[in-house]
Amino acid sequence: MKFKMPSSIALELVPRDLNLFLDESRLNLDRYPFIQKINVPEIRSVEIKSFEASKVLLEHSLPAVPHFRLIDRTLDDLLKKLSSLQEMGLKEVLLIGGDPPKNGEFVPSGLTTLEAISQVRKAFPSLKIYAGLDPYRSSFRRELDYAKQKLDAGCNGFYTQPFFSLKVLDLWLEQLSSTELWFGISPVHSDKSRKYWEKVNQVVFPADFSYGVKENIDLAKVLLNRIAEVNCNAYFMPITISASDYLKDLFAGDDE
Repeated sequence: MKFKMPSSIALELVPRDLNLFLDESRLNLDRYPFIQKINVPEIRSVEIKSFEASKVLLEHSLPAVPHFRLIDRTLDDLLKKLSSLQEMGLKEVLLIGGDPPKNGEFVPSGLTTLEAISQVRKAFPSLKIYAGLDPYRSSFRRELDYAKQKLDAGCNGFYTQPFFSLKVLDLWLEQLSSTELWFGISPVHSDKSRKYWEKVNQVVFPADFSYGVKENIDLAKVLLNRIAEVNCNAYFMPITISASDYLKDLFAGDDE
């Protein structure tokens, strides 16, 4: 299936080992020149956080977009880490609220997404600030209003949760047509993976969704075509499989 390339593409990689993370980042950036940057998610269950992993990328002159979970840190800590990374060449950051762990002893920092965006904008005027957009966690109206509040606070655009339906993607394009959007694309090859998205992120999959490799690749190409048509951006989230394998399957024979 032929497909168009979006304006820009990013690749999300989980930093479970810094050396392997660096090698995988460099490999895929070299192999696929259209991938402009590496997204560095911050996951509570992963010991290495976005700051450490992004620091390694920037030390090797590789483009990094760290994600910072605001529920886990104070404003002072956030600003201090961003200052350090900006001195190393950081140009972009993704600020997300984060979900609390299932631990009654956990005490959230109290730092809200809107406050963080506003304060980071004041402290780092040249830094590109992105926020999350989640089409599943609440009503369409509530999430849209929240997105507009984030824009008013000073964010430049959004990274979305992955889309599994062209119809749902088009709903958000209709409402945020003039906003910089990075649409998430993630393969789902098992019932376990699907249940994770359904339970944790409240995703509603299409009735005919298939776990097959070919079907996932075909869906990704349909989404990429649409994203390219409207001059938006995409980022790949091969969370449960090898990023190299996923990209190889996706771009194999794309000019047939």
